[in-house]
Amino acid sequence: MPSKSSGSLLRQLLENAFEHGAFAVVDEVLAPGSVNHTATWGVPPNREGLKRLIALFHTAFPDLRCTVEDEI
Repeated sequence: MPSKSSGSLLRQLLENAFEHGAFAVVDEVLAPGSVNHTATWGVPPNREGLKRLIALFHTAFPDLRCTVEDEI
């Protein structure tokens, strides 16, 4: 089970959702009314759409590892 990252919100999304499929982190780090302006592939531009998009990546690339080298 993934542990919560002590890093930035983006790092939490990458480590927990993209790498481990823990989609609940999306609800933890994004506001209910947040809008994903990069939504694509027919997914709605909200939190549920982002979860679907991450699920697509997680399914296509189950061994995906995201490395944050620099944060500004």
